[in-house]
Amino acid sequence: MSTKATLQGERGPPPYFAGRDAELSAMRQRLDIALSVPDSAVNGLFLVTGIPGIGKTHLAEHFIHQQAENKSVKALVVGTDALASLEGLIGLIGEAMDSKDGFVRAAGIDDKVSGVRTGVAGVVSGGFTLDAYRPSLKLTHMLHATKDLPAWRNKALVLVVDEVQNTDAESASQLRALHEGRHGFPILTIAAGLQHSKSVLSHHGISRMSHRKIGLLSYDETVDAIYHGLANLGVNMTKKAAEKLAKAAMRFPQHVHGYIEAAICVHKERGEVDSSNALADVLEIGRRSRVEYYLGRMSAVGRADKVYPLVEYMSD
Repeated sequence: MSTKATLQGERGPPPYFAGRDAELSAMRQRLDIALSVPDSAVNGLFLVTGIPGIGKTHLAEHFIHQQAENKSVKALVVGTDALASLEGLIGLIGEAMDSKDGFVRAAGIDDKVSGVRTGVAGVVSGGFTLDAYRPSLKLTHMLHATKDLPAWRNKALVLVVDEVQNTDAESASQLRALHEGRHGFPILTIAAGLQHSKSVLSHHGISRMSHRKIGLLSYDETVDAIYHGLANLGVNMTKKAAEKLAKAAMRFPQHVHGYIEAAICVHKERGEVDSSNALADVLEIGRRSRVEYYLGRMSAVGRADKVYPLVEYMSD
């Protein structure tokens, strides 16, 4: 499967993905519809929201990776800023569909042999192209121009749009085109953003969506994420030690990452992580990671100096 990621989160993908079974199942159902019903986007966006660090982007990316063996599925991951440039977006979609040159030519955004820059909305009069290229061309028009390309045959596109809380009027117009479902293409749009993203999208006239608000992992999922994640990175830890780290991670995916990194750091220094001294070091490094995470979030809003005692209390 072709996957084009144009942005990176605060951390890379988890070494072991745990939980989110209900959300992944719902995404698979929507993808099945997209493959069988061309106008399936009429069902609206698949919106995933949650607090920072809860694993929204990783959920969408894990769903994509689950489809890696499915030759009928292509994928593209972008931020809302990528939606502002239609010609750029068409190029990215074409690249994801393994036909970038074909897409830009079909959409009329390349330089023709005649030297005249044409566009699918151009008006031909007396052999001359007037209004030949408009940056405001609708996404539906540009997609329609690619409908006969072999790249679309028996294939669906999973388009992941991250950080949708940053949606502005320009990017919203492209999301609406996808959400209205009248372009006739098998496209599943997964949008990920912070808790207020649904209100932001509704403000821009996007109201039809499947909304999934994800929360903390279960305790067992947290243990699995740490135990199997470290094993996948070549660090062996007893289940009992992993349970202690899981308790300290508070079932929060962001903290799971922190404790995994702490365990790797201690393992490199000591060669093991299960002894009482080594585990104490992992717990302390992980605790400091939690403090730094919360302080970083508070610093972004200019509150770090006032909330440090609270952050310390939360991390004990």
